[in-house]
Amino acid sequence: IIMKKFLLFCVGLLTFSLASAQQTEYHGELCVAGGYGVGTLPLNRIQLHTIHGARVGECFSAGIGLGIDYYTQDFEEGIFMAPIFADLKLYAPTYGNFDPFIMVDVGYGLVVEEPSIGGLMFGAGLGFKAGVFAMSVGYHLQQLGSSGVNLGLSAIQLKLGFVF
Repeated sequence: IIMKKFLLFCVGLLTFSLASAQQTEYHGELCVAGGYGVGTLPLNRIQLHTIHGARVGECFSAGIGLGIDYYTQDFEEGIFMAPIFADLKLYAPTYGNFDPFIMVDVGYGLVVEEPSIGGLMFGAGLGFKAGVFAMSVGYHLQQLGSSGVNLGLSAIQLKLGFVF
C-alpha cells in the first residue's frame, strides 16, 4: 500500500509538472555511483540507476528512478537492493552548457533476496551537468526494516552519469 501511494504521488507530480510547463522536454539519466559507508553500520555501496522524467523549463527536472544497489563491507559478501524513487533537481539559471544543480532522491528500496525487508531511501547532493555528462556529491541513506528492527545505512556518495 505504501509503494502504491508513493508511485501515485510520483506519477501525479510528474503529470502536474508536464501540464504546467511552457517548455518541457524528456530528461533521462544513466548513473553509476559509489558510496563510502559512514555511521554505526558503515556499508559501502555501488549503484546503477536509471532515471526517466521531464526537464521543465531551465530550472527544474522531475523523474522516476529505478536501480540496483550492492551494499558491502569487504566486496566479498553483500546485499543487493532494488530501489524505486522520485528524483528532483533544481538547476541554477546559467547560460551555456554548464548547469549546476541541487538534487533530492526519495523512495523505497527492497532487498532482492528477501523482498519483505526494505525501507526508505533518501539522497541529497550538489552537482553539475556539462553537455551529456553529470556528476554529483552528496549523502545517501537506505533504511532496512523487518519485525520492528530498523537499521540506517548512511554513506557519502559520488555519482557519475550520462544525460539523454
